[in-house]
Amino acid sequence: MTTTKRPTNNRLLISLCSLLLLASSVVVHGRYFGGPDGSQQLLQDQDLFDIDGSLPNGNGNVPISALEGSLDQPAIVDEEMPDGLSFSVKNALLVSSRAQENIEWAKLSAGSLAKYGQVAGVAASADCLFAFHRGGVQWNDSSFNPETNVYNYQNKPIAANTVVALDPVTGEEMFAWGNNSFYMPHGISVDPQGNIWLTDVALHQAFRFKKNNFDVADLVLGERFVPGSDDKHFCKPTDVAISSTGVVYVSDGYCNSRVAIFSARGAYLTEIGHNDKMLIPHSMSLLEIEDLLCVADRENGRILCYNAGLANYRDVGKLLFEVTPSQNPAQKLYAIGHIGDVILALNGGADQTKGLSVDLATEQIVDTWAPANGSVFHQAHDLTVAHDGRSFYVCQFDAGQKVVKFDMIETTPMFMN
Repeated sequence: MTTTKRPTNNRLLISLCSLLLLASSVVVHGRYFGGPDGSQQLLQDQDLFDIDGSLPNGNGNVPISALEGSLDQPAIVDEEMPDGLSFSVKNALLVSSRAQENIEWAKLSAGSLAKYGQVAGVAASADCLFAFHRGGVQWNDSSFNPETNVYNYQNKPIAANTVVALDPVTGEEMFAWGNNSFYMPHGISVDPQGNIWLTDVALHQAFRFKKNNFDVADLVLGERFVPGSDDKHFCKPTDVAISSTGVVYVSDGYCNSRVAIFSARGAYLTEIGHNDKMLIPHSMSLLEIEDLLCVADRENGRILCYNAGLANYRDVGKLLFEVTPSQNPAQKLYAIGHIGDVILALNGGADQTKGLSVDLATEQIVDTWAPANGSVFHQAHDLTVAHDGRSFYVCQFDAGQKVVKFDMIETTPMFMN
C-alpha cells in the first residue's frame, strides 16, 4: 500500500482506535492538537469522554488519571511526537476487530435475493437494508452513445420495483417501490433523517425521496437524460453523501471527474476534486466528526480524502491525503465506507477481488475480507455499513450471492502493562 503524507499542520493524530479499558469497556480515541496559543492540548472525542476528563461507563466515570506513563512509538502517528507528551494505558486490553461473513444471512437471504437483477447499490437505515437493482437491464456497449453519453433506450424504463427494503437479519423483502421510474440504477444512500437518495447514470440525475413517501422524489438534481458538466447537469453520477446539516455531495461520475456540492434545498454551492485527475469517482464516505469526505477514485485505485468544509466552508475541497490500498494496478477501487476511523475499501471489477480495511490514522491495512465460500468477490460494486456499525453489506454482480453480510468480530485480546 502506498500513501501520500498529509500536509504538515497543527494537527497530530494519535491512534488508540482499538483500546478497550477493562474497567469501563469503552473504546478510547485520543487526538492531539496544537492549541490556539501554541500550547499543546489533548482533546477527547466528545461522544466518548465527559467534559470533566473522565471516561463514562455504566457504573460511574473512570478518571483519565488511569491513563499514565509514556508513549514513544512514532509508527502510530503521522508526525513526530512533541517533547513531553505522556500518554499510555495500564491494565488494559488491546482489542482489534476483523470482518467475518455472516453465514446465516447467506442461507436466509438466498431465496429473496435471487429474483432481483444486478444489485448496483446498497444502503442501510435504522430499520432495514435497501438494495437498488437493475431488473433485467445490464450495462453494455449499446447502452450509451459513445460520443454524447446519452442513453439509447429512453423509452424502456425498468418495469420491476428497483428499490427493495430487506430485513437486515433475514434478508426477507419488507417492501419495494420504483417500478417504471429508473433506467440504469447506480448509487443509493440514506441520509441522517432517513431519506433515500438515488443516482441513475442513464438519467444523469440524483434524487431524494422523503422517508415513508416514495411516490415521487421531492428533490431532483440534474436534467433528465441530459449529460453535462455545469452546475445544473451531471454525466453519469455515481453516489451521494449527505451531512447531518443537509449538505449534499454528489460524485460525478463516469465522464466528469468531480464532486459537486449542494445545499439542503438543492442549490449548487461548489465542486471539488476536478484538479486531482480522478478517473471515475465511484463512491464516497463522509466522516463528519473528522470533517473528511473520502472518495473512491475507481480506475486509479485510490482513496482521496478532502476537507468536507463542514467546520469551515473556506477549507472545503482541500486534499488532505490519499491512500492507495492495493499494490496491484489492476485492482479497481469501487466502494468505500467507514467504521470509526477505519475505511472499508472494496476492490471490484472483472477480476476476482477481496476487500481491505485501512486505518486512516496509520494509513495501514488492518484486515482483509471476502466471502467464506470461494474467498473472493465476483464483480463487487458497492458496500454499506449497518446503522449500529457492527456489520456491513457488499453487493456483487457476477455471483449467486448478490448481497454478502459481514459482522465485525473481536479478535483475541492482548494485555498491555
